[in-house]
Amino acid sequence: MSKIKKVGFNFFRPIIKMKDDETKLFNFKDIFEKIRGEYSQAKEINDLETENHKLVYNYNGEPARLSSIEVDVDTEYYHLVFERLNYQVPTRTTLHGESQALDLDDDEYIGFEVNVLYDPYHQIFMIQRNRDSLGPSGIEIFLRTIIDRYVGQIDGIFNLAIVSDTSAKKRAFNQSAYRKIHIKVTGNKANGIVEKFTKGGNKGVDSVEIIFNSKIEKAEKIDEDFAKKILDEYIDDPEVQKLRIRSRENEDDVVEPIDLIDHKLQTFCEFDYRENRHLNPISVFEKMKLKFDIEDGGFKNKVLRES
Repeated sequence: MSKIKKVGFNFFRPIIKMKDDETKLFNFKDIFEKIRGEYSQAKEINDLETENHKLVYNYNGEPARLSSIEVDVDTEYYHLVFERLNYQVPTRTTLHGESQALDLDDDEYIGFEVNVLYDPYHQIFMIQRNRDSLGPSGIEIFLRTIIDRYVGQIDGIFNLAIVSDTSAKKRAFNQSAYRKIHIKVTGNKANGIVEKFTKGGNKGVDSVEIIFNSKIEKAEKIDEDFAKKILDEYIDDPEVQKLRIRSRENEDDVVEPIDLIDHKLQTFCEFDYRENRHLNPISVFEKMKLKFDIEDGGFKNKVLRES
């Protein structure tokens, strides 16, 4: 059975924070070339890919590794695949059959992959977001260990700085079709919001989280006046902890998320996949390149404008 999976992506700049609080960009090109050479040499020597040449480190009590590193010949972007190796063993079953645990040896794991695009000329990381894979913080720690191994001590602290979307508020009011509004409020504001959108209320409520979704058909959308009224009232309120929309600016545009609290620059791609299979890393990277690099509308240029 096929299923559409929406996969999200965020953007980061690799920075070194100096002792005087100044920051500078860190270029991974030389390091990644060394690692890529080591991986390639190990494959040639052993004919088949082996485990002993891959970079591995411990993350939250579980092993994680850089399972693959390649360079795209057209763009020269690096494609890195990080993998968290989980000890938990899932079960295998059919709709009406008995569940059976997968039979793994003591040195075998369940791997959860995450794809990363790295632009070495502008020092930008585009990182896939998966619930079960390494997140940006885990990848940041991994990159820090790589710096320690290949460079040694540096004058400062390495961080992956998430790229903010400073135009989020302006763009939020300039959309032609609002498909989803996700809002969470706390405190006194939470008491009134139940009465505002329903017929009753509860003065004991501490927080309220509401999601408004349009119908699934492409042409459907939330009433524009209603959507903008919510944005007007809550976009700058300190008691609002979450305010996100999914919308498109023009009729032919794809629906994109806008985060109006954290202002994280983000995008997503849709993949058609079978539920019992992982997404193909090559297919994911191909779509990442398109999102990242399409003329002025590409996210590379958005990152550079926001930085």
